[in-house]
Amino acid sequence: MRLSIAICLAGILAVVNGYAHHGTGISYDLTTNPITIKGTVTEFRWANPHVSVFIDVKDENGKIVNWALEGSGIAAYLEKGFSRNTLKAGMEVSALLYPSKVKGQPSGVIAKITRPDGQEVLRFQSDKPGQRGNDQ
Repeated sequence: MRLSIAICLAGILAVVNGYAHHGTGISYDLTTNPITIKGTVTEFRWANPHVSVFIDVKDENGKIVNWALEGSGIAAYLEKGFSRNTLKAGMEVSALLYPSKVKGQPSGVIAKITRPDGQEVLRFQSDKPGQRGNDQ
């Protein structure tokens, strides 16, 4: 009886955990070419489950729009040599990203972020649509 209860609880926990984490493709359009934005980092959140980068970007009318970008988890970035000091507020960067599926929402998932000198400082998704990220 106890074994049956334990197996049932393990199954319930597995299902709940599966619903708790979203897939990147649910929130972001990974089927079209990524877009590039250029701007100034306003915040770099080094936290799980996803590292976040916020970038101020001038839109076509000159208005500043703050973009929210989602990256991988800390462990994946640590393995690649990135750290909480990789980006700082005030840094100028370019971000290649897959935009949110919600039209008009200034958010996306990171393909890569580069500094003006061309140095890649964060990577998550592939540069090509339909392919998984390189840290998967």
